Amino acid sequence: MKSHISATIDDRLLEDLNRLGREERRSRSQLIEMALEEFLRNRSDSEDEIVTSSGRFHGRFNREETYAR
Repeated sequence: MKSHISATIDDRLLEDLNRLGREERRSRSQLIEMALEEFLRNRSDSEDEIVTSSGRFHGRFNREETYAR
């Protein structure tokens, strides 16, 4: 089941949305729904990621200090 919403967006975004809709032959609703699905999927994927770097840690840490409350 679909629900009706009302949203306010920037004029420039609306122009881009309309242009893309004509190019893709898709409705505004369909494009917004697709974009929102992708945004939410990417957001939930990033919450499960562990941030790492290729560098090395050259300092020291103390478990007691790290986990002290």
